[in-house]
Amino acid sequence: MKILTILLLLSIINVKGQEYILISETDSLKLYDTYVSTNTTENIFPTIYNNGLIYRSAHKSSFYHLLYSDLKSKSKKVKINKKFQFGVVSFFENEIYVTASSKYADSYGISNLTIYRGFIENLKVTNLKALPICNKNFTYADPSVSKDGNFMVVVTNENGRYHLLELIRNKNNEWERGEVIFISHPNFELLNPTFYNKNTIYFSSNIYNGKLESVKYENVDGKLKVVEKNREKGVFNIYKVQRENGKWQLPAKVKTLNSEFDELGVIFNTETSGYITSYRFNNTDNIYYFELK
Repeated sequence: MKILTILLLLSIINVKGQEYILISETDSLKLYDTYVSTNTTENIFPTIYNNGLIYRSAHKSSFYHLLYSDLKSKSKKVKINKKFQFGVVSFFENEIYVTASSKYADSYGISNLTIYRGFIENLKVTNLKALPICNKNFTYADPSVSKDGNFMVVVTNENGRYHLLELIRNKNNEWERGEVIFISHPNFELLNPTFYNKNTIYFSSNIYNGKLESVKYENVDGKLKVVEKNREKGVFNIYKVQRENGKWQLPAKVKTLNSEFDELGVIFNTETSGYITSYRFNNTDNIYYFELK
């Protein structure tokens, strides 16, 4: 009985008053339950906010809601206009960035996704307005602002394929187009990019060099040419892309953070710890704390 008690105590850590219980360990990673993962289900990608997390959750609901957790007690709803209820959110000081349908339809009558900037105080969001840089003919989603507030990375399909695009804040507090960071293969998704630092970005993708499911041909000058290949999709994994000598390199899969299940995103609160959204336990998406060894 004494040995069991000692082992249990060794498996619990305390981070700023928040107890995390060790549930998995490898040679390179420790993974812990959080208050959110032990008390609720269907929780997706969080953002660190006021010593806690703001995240989406469909726990006991048919819809995803925006919630705040101090990781010690029951989560609180963030008050936000109902139409602004898509995906991850990002913060810089009192600014909040969210993804929602554009109120303007493109030439095909489709309302693409657009990024809105607003302000948050006491868990209430106000004054949401679409970023002028977003073109109604394309989708912009999953914003993430760097710690210094000068850069933002978004997912967009501006060039016909989903890609990571860097935005830069100018002296007038407006966002300008920066570099294309990474262009995905056709038919694959990019999710939840986040800054580790200004030269390193983590994101999730189901990129997979699987078998061909279908091939589309078109007649070009009397000859059949392949114009589209659809490959079998894999699970979502965490990737890292870095900028070296001023140029973004190709992404690399982060072995230490991945499993055979979906990993939907990662954020760091220190150089070696943070939170990961994973499907690897309890057949549900949830938010776990991790420490790299």
